[in-house]
Amino acid sequence: MISNRRGVSSRMKALLALAPICFLGAMIASPIQARENYALIAAASDYPNLDEKYWLKGPKNDAVLVRDYLLNAAPVKFQPDNVTTLGSGDGLELATHDAILRELGEIAAKAKKGDFVFLQFSGHGSYQPATEADTAEQDGRDEIFLAADTKMADGQPFMPNVITDNQFADAFTAIRKTGATLWLVFDSCHSGTITRGAPGEDDLVMREIKPADLGIPDSAFASVAADTDGDATRAAPLSAASFEEEADLGNMVAFFAAQSTETTPEKGYEVTLEDGSTVKQNYGVFTHTIFSAMARNPAMTYRQLAQSVLASYAAGNMLKPTPLFEGSLDMPIFGNDEVADVAQWPTVVGGDKGLTISAGQLHGLAKGTRLLVLPSPAATNEEAIGVLEVASNDQLRSKLTPSSDETHARIELADVPVGAYVRLVETAYPFELVVAKPDPATSDAAQLAAVDDALAAILGDADKPLRIKVVEAGEPADVRLAVYTERQVFDMEVEADRAAGTITPVSASVDATSLDETTPLLWLLPTTGDISLKPQKRSAAMDLGATEAGDFTSNLSQNLVTIFRATSLSRLSQVSTFKPKDFTLTFGVQAAGGETIAALEPEQTPIVRPGDRLYVDMTNKSGKAVDLNVLYVDHDYGITLLCTAHLANNDKLFQPIADLNETDRAAERIVAVVNESGKDLTDLSFLEQRGIVVRTRGAEDTSLIGMLADLGAGQPTRGPAAVSTRDTKQPRGAVVMVPVEVLEPSGETPAAEIAPVDERASVGSCG
Repeated sequence: MISNRRGVSSRMKALLALAPICFLGAMIASPIQARENYALIAAASDYPNLDEKYWLKGPKNDAVLVRDYLLNAAPVKFQPDNVTTLGSGDGLELATHDAILRELGEIAAKAKKGDFVFLQFSGHGSYQPATEADTAEQDGRDEIFLAADTKMADGQPFMPNVITDNQFADAFTAIRKTGATLWLVFDSCHSGTITRGAPGEDDLVMREIKPADLGIPDSAFASVAADTDGDATRAAPLSAASFEEEADLGNMVAFFAAQSTETTPEKGYEVTLEDGSTVKQNYGVFTHTIFSAMARNPAMTYRQLAQSVLASYAAGNMLKPTPLFEGSLDMPIFGNDEVADVAQWPTVVGGDKGLTISAGQLHGLAKGTRLLVLPSPAATNEEAIGVLEVASNDQLRSKLTPSSDETHARIELADVPVGAYVRLVETAYPFELVVAKPDPATSDAAQLAAVDDALAAILGDADKPLRIKVVEAGEPADVRLAVYTERQVFDMEVEADRAAGTITPVSASVDATSLDETTPLLWLLPTTGDISLKPQKRSAAMDLGATEAGDFTSNLSQNLVTIFRATSLSRLSQVSTFKPKDFTLTFGVQAAGGETIAALEPEQTPIVRPGDRLYVDMTNKSGKAVDLNVLYVDHDYGITLLCTAHLANNDKLFQPIADLNETDRAAERIVAVVNESGKDLTDLSFLEQRGIVVRTRGAEDTSLIGMLADLGAGQPTRGPAAVSTRDTKQPRGAVVMVPVEVLEPSGETPAAEIAPVDERASVGSCG
């Protein structure tokens, strides 16, 4: 557990102003016309030259989603002729090696200075040995994207028809030489890990193929030392030449679903049909998260979008992969800064006389969401003439049906005037923990029965302090249960390390002879099912039976409540009713053995180590007094309050807040809650909790603070909560999250014993 320091210090990298992230609602855009906007969407789902077990379902859906968004919902105008899709859909050309490079070349031939280019690549990634001429690859590997016509290597070191990172670099540089701005998104991955508890083919599929599966012999990598455990630096799966900065090159922004040593998943998202039934459609999790964040708030910079993506991952208990975000991140997305902050949409009469809007699940709308009907886009909430609700929707469209509330009588669709708008005035926060049962293929009947009985008892407990949903193994879930002995996990991890070529295998840090080979444990895994015994990554596990802490059902219930609270706190990082200019909030770290305080860049998932010290730096510019609470969520879902502070308008705070220690490891996060001050200082100490019990150690308030109070009191859900707009008097609030990855100690002198050197003087105080 992190050591609480209500006035301590720490290290980081170039301070950045962390504006409130993940604004609620979608926006109305004013298209920019003085330029051309181009897009290439390359989605490889079908691989005719590979075994069908390697085919993917998600990329073809990614392509439809991205194209639909660009043509109908983007904050800038894309002409249909300027959006090219290569993929597996009807009438589409496959995303082959030659087709992808040809289309990139055509964009480079017609783009000009000031134009904007968006590139999306969805499909499998992998790696192969770098050529002898390629001295830039320090790891000796070429990261590759598997085009649709990729062929087996058949014992050779290189695969036919793949696109290497160097080929991409040349194509991207050619586009940038025109002076156009380039934004590229790679939803693919290049390495392997072990995942358990997610066997469903339609729900969670990793977008990666190991080189050996493609016919590249292990001997081809004999001289390659690949660190798949992460280090103080992270590698993007793209040649460094792509990021060169020269005066004549256009700006570039690159979003990668995973660093070069990780996998990234696709999974099924539910879509409500007009008859009320639901179906699942697979999308890349990275793609879906990006476009969901943009649909809700296109008035962001790339940096804020990156932070929003990471917040969404944490909210879904998705600890890996670690997305990477590179380039000119402080530009507005799509180069557009003419977006009005109003969550409203014009209504459109369909062929069946029904009403639809160009907003759907990506915008935070769900079946039953209520919307005010306005006679014009400038009307106030008080001028609303009725209420409609969502009857069915997909990712980007919703069909509406008549509704009513305590203020508005039922309005029929025929009475909605032509040109009317609908406005979002309430949203529901998904405070629910979805738990997947263990995989029957890896558990015996008695073990499954014990877990099933415990889950049934928890579901049947009317006093349980959480809202829980139990699903079968392989279905989408926040927590995946799995039953293995420690030795079984060790053996699986040894094999995964061998296949991935890691230089720090589990056998280097875990003594196999000390592991229990007979006693099965219940492992509580994140949504991706990642499991590990490595000390800095060890997965949580508990005994399948009674312990000194209580009976099995009670222990499991308490552990699930703990996870529920921690993930729900992260979900609230999607909430903000402040504007970016209202405050600046950053965190810094003083590394063990160092004197300087560097900024933590949230979009990079900064690396920290035991012995480091954390700082907070905040300036209040909101015009009103605010309270700040800084919480720390550790790897085992424990929550520690690090700082409470009151800042009047224009007040500053710069103070050390915590020391990292030996129990901190892997994916952890800092969560800051900012709210307008009330009569008393807001104190969120009621949210503090110990981590999960693991075997390795022993009148309703609809404000942000009200929702946090619910979590502390164990009340699982509030239902719809009002969105703060110009027409409401709700006190403003924001939750800002900074994910960090804690690696092994450096062995240097703890930062607590070294006086920091920084131009900023300590100011303010943390209670």
